Amino acid sequence: MKLKIFDVVELKDGNKATILENGRNTYKAEIVNNQGIRQEIKTINEIDINKVIISR
Repeated sequence: MKLKIFDVVELKDGNKATILENGRNTYKAEIVNNQGIRQEIKTINEIDINKVIISR
């Protein structure tokens, strides 16, 4: 799966993430919870992603 910067994805843990940087199989993403409160910025893998919500 190839994601672009600013794509929004749903993670397997139920949180949502906005892609900030993309690498080979990892992505730097801003993680938010169900209420839209920012949790952290961390590196996620493709296996952490459940589905793509918004793609530009």
